[in-house]
Amino acid sequence: MTGRGVILGLAAAPLLGGGAAQAQDWADHALCSPVEPALHAGAFAPADLAGLRAAAAAIPHGTGRFWRVVAPSGAVSHLWGTMHSADPSILALPDLVEQRIAEARIVALEIDPVLPSRAAFDARRVRRDWYRQDRLDGPPAGLHPAVLDWIRQRTEGLGWGRGAPERLTPGALAEVLLSDPCDDFSAGVLPVQDGRIQMLGLIGGATITPLEPRERIRQYLDSPGNADFAVDFLNVYGAYLDPATSRAERATRMALYLAGELGLMLAWDKAVVSAVLEDGGATLARVNRVLLDARNQAFIDTARANLAEGGVFLAVGSFHLPGQAGLIARLRRQGFTVTRIPLPGEASP
Repeated sequence: MTGRGVILGLAAAPLLGGGAAQAQDWADHALCSPVEPALHAGAFAPADLAGLRAAAAAIPHGTGRFWRVVAPSGAVSHLWGTMHSADPSILALPDLVEQRIAEARIVALEIDPVLPSRAAFDARRVRRDWYRQDRLDGPPAGLHPAVLDWIRQRTEGLGWGRGAPERLTPGALAEVLLSDPCDDFSAGVLPVQDGRIQMLGLIGGATITPLEPRERIRQYLDSPGNADFAVDFLNVYGAYLDPATSRAERATRMALYLAGELGLMLAWDKAVVSAVLEDGGATLARVNRVLLDARNQAFIDTARANLAEGGVFLAVGSFHLPGQAGLIARLRRQGFTVTRIPLPGEASP
């Protein structure tokens, strides 16, 4: 994933028919094997790099993954923007970042995926609340036709079958879509970067603190009154499943992240989703208002007491950092001093 989701392809693919041969066959080992991060200008098509850089320049705090956060009390913590990916180039954290994790009193992550009890394990295994009661009504209304087909390919590839949009709740379907298909090969072996940070924190003796319950997004999408937002969410995350994805795009996405060019990644993300949904970015904007903007304030509210004491390593998806509603701007408005810590290989502002 990117800071929020996987940036995959840009071009819409033709609708595909059923059949096992199309169950994620495009996300094969040739595409997904570790790639050398490098910027390929052609990977942005049909957008162009110059236009995306101009859009990125308008996004505040769009450069840099690592930030020093000083509370009004003077206590020091750190903020790190993650990429939800298990690619080795993303798992290899800078030495200074690993050092701050090792020193941390608390490692705060978006969620804590470690199950707290045997009952929680059993509930997760059975997933009774993942299934719709109205399965005969068809898939959620409003899904883009190409996106619906890509979702069917993804659910078939994961063993849920092409009929999963009819059987699973929107929230459960969304949870299925949150992982990068290229991480399928190493699932259960390599963690995504957030998981590695959690592991390092545990090894260093830190307390692991989630910023929200692990089921929050799924339950929010399945809550009464949120059906329209759930469709928006599925359209956005389904748009990242374009079978036209190339290794050049993956290499470019990782290169931008390692260079700390988060604003450019956000601009590209808008181009990706807009090209598929053909809505000028309207659906993505609605999703971002909830998934990024509202959650950013909730993250701060949850972390505030610990930040006042210091010693917190706060690790969240990198898309949560930039922008006027991003964590950096919000923390500053709420009395914190937030200063970028440039890392080797990162771009200048």
